[in-house]
Amino acid sequence: MRKLKVLGVEFKDYSVREAMRRITLYLNNGVCNTVDFVSHDALLKASGDEDLKSNIEMMDLVIPVSSDILQAGSVFSRSREREIESNLFFKGFLRKLEKERRSVFLISATSQKLESLSGTLGTFFGPLNVVSGAATEETVGNGDFLVNEINSCLPEVVILNLESPQAEQFIIENKMKLNCQLIVVVRDLSLRVSSDGSVKIGGIGGFLAKRFFRNAAISYEKENNPPENAAKDEEEVPPEKIINLGN
Repeated sequence: MRKLKVLGVEFKDYSVREAMRRITLYLNNGVCNTVDFVSHDALLKASGDEDLKSNIEMMDLVIPVSSDILQAGSVFSRSREREIESNLFFKGFLRKLEKERRSVFLISATSQKLESLSGTLGTFFGPLNVVSGAATEETVGNGDFLVNEINSCLPEVVILNLESPQAEQFIIENKMKLNCQLIVVVRDLSLRVSSDGSVKIGGIGGFLAKRFFRNAAISYEKENNPPENAAKDEEEVPPEKIINLGN
């Protein structure tokens, strides 16, 4: 585990092995825990939004969706970069849900995105035990209605495919009202994958987004933080062993 600070947002980075162990704990500790797959966009927004910054820092587990985020936090680990680029934690997490038949409730912004989310999640290892879902466009201004929809299904896991700051705000406002074990914010980047499930590089648009993020992170560090020693690399774990932690 390493402590990172990226664009002013502080969080702990865990190896996939460590993160999967925490997921096992979260699904069995009787408390509603939270996981946020953070993207470039979420961190850039948080750098200028104190509420979003605080909400991300309050998540129990924060998972970078790009190796650029690690590098921006002065972590240079070849094994961690490979874990992120291969989407290893996301695949292990979905495998665990599928193997254990955990009940899942899906939330996305629109009905079309909700349908796409359900279909995409099932392509990794097999159909998830999706008990229901909801589109926030149909519940605008009525968060309690959405909470009631979730609680009526008693899901073990709620998966949110929403943008920041809406995703984090929903969690902070409703976490204590929800009867579930785990709430997970899933980003589009984790869902756009190659045939082997690894994160798909997004062409010129993705290149420009990464470049903008790197420049913003470098500027922030120069203005706010002195140089620090980069974290050391850690022992690499074969991908197949990590995914099997979800069994």
